Amino acid sequence: MNRLAALLTAAVLLLPAGPAFADREVLVSNPAELNRALGAAVSGDTIVMADGTWQDAVIGLTAPGPLTLRAQTPGKVLLTGRSSLSLNSPHLTVSGLTFTGGQAPDGTQSVITFNSDHGRVTDTAVIDFNPAEPQTAYYWVYFKGGHNRLDHSLLRGKNHQEPVVGNDRGLAAKYNAVDHTRFADVPNVGRNGMEALRIWGYGQWGELGTQEGAYFTIEHNLFEHVDGDDEIISLKSNHNTVRFNTIKQSSGGLVLRYGNHNRVENNVILGERYPASEGIRVSGNNHTVRGNYVAGVSGYGLKVTSGEHMFDENNQLDYLTPGFVPQRNPLSPYGYLFHYGQVTDSEFTGNVFVDNAKSDMHLGWFYKNHWPAYQMVLLPERNTFTGNLVHRPKGGVAVITSPQETAPPLEKFTFEPNTFRGNVVHGGTVDVHAPNSSEGIIVLPRSRQAPPPPPQTAESGPTWSR
Repeated sequence: MNRLAALLTAAVLLLPAGPAFADREVLVSNPAELNRALGAAVSGDTIVMADGTWQDAVIGLTAPGPLTLRAQTPGKVLLTGRSSLSLNSPHLTVSGLTFTGGQAPDGTQSVITFNSDHGRVTDTAVIDFNPAEPQTAYYWVYFKGGHNRLDHSLLRGKNHQEPVVGNDRGLAAKYNAVDHTRFADVPNVGRNGMEALRIWGYGQWGELGTQEGAYFTIEHNLFEHVDGDDEIISLKSNHNTVRFNTIKQSSGGLVLRYGNHNRVENNVILGERYPASEGIRVSGNNHTVRGNYVAGVSGYGLKVTSGEHMFDENNQLDYLTPGFVPQRNPLSPYGYLFHYGQVTDSEFTGNVFVDNAKSDMHLGWFYKNHWPAYQMVLLPERNTFTGNLVHRPKGGVAVITSPQETAPPLEKFTFEPNTFRGNVVHGGTVDVHAPNSSEGIIVLPRSRQAPPPPPQTAESGPTWSR
């Protein structure tokens, strides 16, 4: 046995020293060298892009992960011309790149694309990476796979068609995240579909499953002068979380457009009377809207929409008026899709509204909008509003519920009440209609004490740009 131990010890001593087994780091100076390094890469490698300008660099990462591609100096690798980046294999990380002075290659869906799973792009910037014509459509960041992350990045100056960031419609695009990223200077060029984030996924067509969804997380981001669309953050799927974000001086609002079971928590919206600034808009059911701070917007603090009536109790199309033209969509469960979903069974808790131009909480917004072409007559019901605080130093209506019209054909509808508990209004009034009751809303004179300040938020953007 002693002889065997001696032999094993000798064998160990003959093995190469530790550095031969260390993860490799390879410096590359041009796209050809980068492609060769990727072709020879093994798991654990780091490929370093040399500082300087990389013209027309189309980077398609397909390599055994985990693998890292990073800038030699964060922020000093400039991708210009027709450049793009795609992560095509699992467990890839990209860090420190800057896309500027160019545009996505023709026919490309996005500048940065997550085609696989468990990828990360961090400490990266896309700045003014625009085509000559605003109708040219591509995203700056697009998620097709799952469990991917964009973080600590800067997206500034997008001025053309499609959102800045998008999540794919397919079921593979799940559990993605955008955090600690700064969105800035997105002008309004008069075109729809230019949100900062549009999160598609299960729920976008009114699908009936309750557990399936995109499960996208948007947190600790900063939005400044983001004016491209009236929906800055647009959720069009189930089971997403939007928390701890700050929106400052931006047109539009935080919108739950389609889908259910979403959470909107602890966000700060500071309008500072910026034109067309809004708070939070909600459609759909079983949402949680909690702990948000909305101050100084030129519109509403919270809009809880009316829903569109389309079907009777037997799920047959129900034409209330001859002018109704249902929105056909073969992907929705019954072949038609409502314009807005009725808001039911949702919780609105501990939100703070300060000095907003229009009402702070409007239940039933959009009632009979576009009537009779739209059938927007389903008022919110069975929602709870608990512990919300309103400060209106200039007075005005703080809480309003849209009254139901009862002339035919609307007399057939009855709605359950929403519940108010422990809400306080300083310096405003309420306009609450049946079946709702203002019990649970305490109205006080304008407070001499200053309203609570907005919460502190985390730093966002690349470390090298602060």
